[in-house]
Amino acid sequence: MLAFTLVLFTIFIIFQLLYIFFPLLFAKPGKGFEKLEEEKGFSIIIPAFNEQKIILDCIKGMVNLQYQNYEAIFVNDGSTDETLELLTSHLQLEPTKRKLPAIKIPHQRVNEVYRSKLFPKIFVIDKHNGGKADSLNAGTEYSVKKFIVTLDADSVLDPKALQALNSAFEDERVLAAGGMVQIGQGFEGNYLKPTPTFKKSGIIKYQVLQYLTSFYLHKLTQTKMKSIIVIAGAFGAFRKEALLAVDGYRKTVGEDMDITLRLHQLIKTTKKYQHMKLIFVPYALCYTECPESFKDLYNQRIRWQKAFIDCVLYYKKSFIKKLGVRVSTFFLLESLLLGTINAFFLILIPIMFLFNQDHYMIAVALFTITVLLSSYQSIATVIVSNRYGITYSLSNYIKIALFIPFEVITYRLLGILFVINGTVGYFKNKDSWYVSKRIGTNSSFVDDKTYEHNQAV
Repeated sequence: MLAFTLVLFTIFIIFQLLYIFFPLLFAKPGKGFEKLEEEKGFSIIIPAFNEQKIILDCIKGMVNLQYQNYEAIFVNDGSTDETLELLTSHLQLEPTKRKLPAIKIPHQRVNEVYRSKLFPKIFVIDKHNGGKADSLNAGTEYSVKKFIVTLDADSVLDPKALQALNSAFEDERVLAAGGMVQIGQGFEGNYLKPTPTFKKSGIIKYQVLQYLTSFYLHKLTQTKMKSIIVIAGAFGAFRKEALLAVDGYRKTVGEDMDITLRLHQLIKTTKKYQHMKLIFVPYALCYTECPESFKDLYNQRIRWQKAFIDCVLYYKKSFIKKLGVRVSTFFLLESLLLGTINAFFLILIPIMFLFNQDHYMIAVALFTITVLLSSYQSIATVIVSNRYGITYSLSNYIKIALFIPFEVITYRLLGILFVINGTVGYFKNKDSWYVSKRIGTNSSFVDDKTYEHNQAV
């Protein structure tokens, strides 16, 4: 048991060091992105089911994009609240016709397609309820642009987000790209001139740090290692031909991880795509609303873990051969072995010490190293975030410094609870999942002053 623990801990240290030093070495301050004269066409697909509290904020983000060659397609997935009514009244919708492609992908029946008279770049598809993956398929099928951007309804695009993606896809080898998802509650002012703040409740501060770490450290490293596990559903971009090539999204609780793995599989098994890659674009920003209560956070993370286990089982015969060594290594070693299997061993440690205290000092040493590495990773997160423009005031940096050690030994341990309950919950009822409550806290962040009608046309 001790030998297994030490091997596991060695693997843990290797991944932690990768995530600390790779971003510090490769993230260059102030590099930015090149704004291109020629604009590629983007179709932004926004699935919407009962989003009446936040749907208008998402619209405000659409009309303020500093980009011309795009269309935004809201897919009303059989909402039972006033989502469709709000879209109709605020966008002045009228029925329109769309020419569908020869290649079809599965989705529920579409009732009607509308176009906004006020903002001609915005369309609404009203369809029968089929879930998020189903809505993404419908939006993709009805889209007319070469590139697809997927966006959650509680996310607001930064005005320059499409410019950053346009620059990224100038590289013909890029098959898909993940954007940077920021926590909207972690900013003051409005999203046109956002100011980072750490003066929030602990549960929000925990998520702010976690998102910054997940994207600026983990996804940057995984991009360098050609091993991105998931392009976040909150904000991702894809070549439309690739989505059609894999027959669209599979109906699952975690459609974003699933489509990422399907694209890796496409690259590995199809000669046409073997030179392609998946990347993370740190300058392509969107702002999302995070859970503000433990209940909503818990339910969100249970859903994420169920999505992970579903992909483990669905792709169990595809690892290495069809997904490649690098992706399989990060997925199986870091996410499955360290992230899931290890969680069950960790909860046994206190019980083991009740019966055997021979290795007490070893356990203390391993715990100390874990806390130190986790703290160093958070410090690296702050440094790398600063290089990408997330700069806090001195008082906020003091709050972050005080919060990091507390977060490591409290909130971060909650991950064990989420992983275990999510894994057990999957095998009890894999299809049940809870949608986090929409609060609409980003409405003050995306205020009416940012709603510039003249930028929509």
